[in-house]
Amino acid sequence: MLGMFSVSCNNTLNCERHFIPAKFIGKVTIYFNQKNGQKEFDKDGCIVYRISEDGNCYTSLPYKQGSNYPNETFKFFEQINKDSVNQIFEFYEKEYLKDTVNKKQRKYIFFHSSGYSSPNYTFEYFIDYGMNYKKHLYY
Repeated sequence: MLGMFSVSCNNTLNCERHFIPAKFIGKVTIYFNQKNGQKEFDKDGCIVYRISEDGNCYTSLPYKQGSNYPNETFKFFEQINKDSVNQIFEFYEKEYLKDTVNKKQRKYIFFHSSGYSSPNYTFEYFIDYGMNYKKHLYY
């Protein structure tokens, strides 16, 4: 007797929204599994991370691995004021080099690392201007 079955596996990460203080430049670190940490979701069910003035965020949510869609799964916003944000996009050198004159003063997200760093699971990225892209890892 032959049996057939199919397994559906979806390893796509939940959507995330990162809110960063206005004028912030530097390294952001999200610390996972933190007692009394943030645990917020927006109306679409996306995880909300509110980054502090010193670039840290402590969340009670667990660290998860999986696949994502560029500039869709993770979205980053500079919080200009209570009701106003500017989106900050992930940096891609090929896109940046198409128009460096207009993009060198634009802020970008430069991914740094994620995983376990004793005793925490972390996710790290930098926020910096396009003109500084060669300062960041992998350039």
